[in-house]
Amino acid sequence: MPEWLDGAWRQLNQVRDQGRLPHALLLIGAEGIGKQVFASRLAYSLLCEAPLADGQPCGGCAACAWLQAGTHPDLLQLTPEEAGKAIKVDQIRSLCTELGMTSHAGGHKVAVIQPADAMNSNAANSLLKTLEEPPEGAVLLLVSATESGLLVTVLSRCRVLRFGRLQPAECRRVLEEVG
Repeated sequence: MPEWLDGAWRQLNQVRDQGRLPHALLLIGAEGIGKQVFASRLAYSLLCEAPLADGQPCGGCAACAWLQAGTHPDLLQLTPEEAGKAIKVDQIRSLCTELGMTSHAGGHKVAVIQPADAMNSNAANSLLKTLEEPPEGAVLLLVSATESGLLVTVLSRCRVLRFGRLQPAECRRVLEEVG
């Protein structure tokens, strides 16, 4: 995970260690800042059978192998059916139904919705019931570059985690490291 996300990771992991992980997180920030990487790492960590002390997934358990193969039954990823199109109400209904089912491993079920601002209003309204009364163990990760396309009712039911732009000195250092 890029080091500029370390602070947000530590903060979220501390909340998680205290047993206060929110059931819905909205990750907001500029395109390319690392929101999807962060969401994936968090999903992997929540589904890992033996996460490390810093909250990172172990990478060696059966769940991590399934995640690396893209076959973990408790990870649900939702994107528009066609690039540049809206996320439709039927997609959200299907996701909510799947979230309501018992998890494979008896732990979390994690849904990643990206880009969350692509939900049309019917889809967003359909998600509200699950945001208000999430199934046991469900964690929803909504990823978006902006909150302007999201319903206020969706925003109010998520904990927002903002990813700021890198400062010029940080950009320079990162670019020098990658050559």
